[in-house]
Amino acid sequence: MPFHLDAANAVPYLVGRGLIAPEVAPTAVAATLGGGVSNTVIRVDIPGAPEGAPARTLALKQSLPKLRVAGDWFADRERIYRECAAINYLAGQLPPSAVPQIVCEDQDNFLFAMTAAPPDGVNWKDALLAGHIDAAVAGQVGRLLGEMHRGSAIAGGRIPPDLQQFADQHCFVQLRIDPYHRAAAAAHPDLAGVIEAEAQRMLNRRQALVHGDYSPKNIIVSGAGAAARAFLLDFEVVHLGSPVFDLAFMLNHLTLKAVHRPELAGRYNDAARAFRAAYQATAGAVARAAVGPARDTMRQLAVLLLARVDGKSPVEYIVSDAQRQRVRRIARSILSGEIASLDDLHCRLEDGSGRACRA
Repeated sequence: MPFHLDAANAVPYLVGRGLIAPEVAPTAVAATLGGGVSNTVIRVDIPGAPEGAPARTLALKQSLPKLRVAGDWFADRERIYRECAAINYLAGQLPPSAVPQIVCEDQDNFLFAMTAAPPDGVNWKDALLAGHIDAAVAGQVGRLLGEMHRGSAIAGGRIPPDLQQFADQHCFVQLRIDPYHRAAAAAHPDLAGVIEAEAQRMLNRRQALVHGDYSPKNIIVSGAGAAARAFLLDFEVVHLGSPVFDLAFMLNHLTLKAVHRPELAGRYNDAARAFRAAYQATAGAVARAAVGPARDTMRQLAVLLLARVDGKSPVEYIVSDAQRQRVRRIARSILSGEIASLDDLHCRLEDGSGRACRA
């Protein structure tokens, strides 16, 4: 019988795997976390865990075969293996405080257990939506992405042995290209050729390790200002590809929040600038060359904007027709060249008239 992870069976599962002692199990408390649309995630607090135990708080994650969206969206459950491999790889690339530690991998049941996010951390998406916008945190997020791309940047086209395991892009197609790019192309047939070209650009370039879901919801922040620490989550879309995708993906989320809360657009824009500047300062020459001119990031950003209002996973806080239409207008203006740079975009977001602004 397939094992379906839930809050009721998480503690017995950990006991069976030897990660919780039977005598400690009665004190352990399991709770279901969000898990996004593609996974079940259970947090288990183990207050009675002895010194030397793997952790006093663990998170269990199991991939779903059908994602929790309105339409049919299926993905291979084996993506969970890729996620484990990515976390283990990045543990050698990023600061220890930035990534979880894998404590158990169960390939038979498509799940793994890892150390949980810091207990004092807050989800960055929740903080941003609440108006708690800290440009220093955005800078830290940009630096981590820069370190990830710099450490995995491929020079000369030859993939190093330790990155070969990420060369297959099947999960990227299932979880991003098909439900984002191609769904947006179907909704905007006049832009289908342009959108498909952007999809192919992401698929044809294996230049660095790409997170694939580098968004505020996958970042837990502890502290504030220069002392802030970011803890990264959700590596199931990791693949070798174009660094442009991760840059555009994060900028997309900050742009959408500026549309959602136009009174805070200037502050979201400050965060976007801090993120990009920190990335540029950290990524290294090979990764920066792979990113190319700003126009490349802007065009991918435009496609992702369309995808988050007309793709298979529309962003939940863009709720009104007026907001969706504004996102579509901005995306089309980028693709037409009317909005040519991040500065142009920020000016548009802060200008209530909807005009593009040029110095």
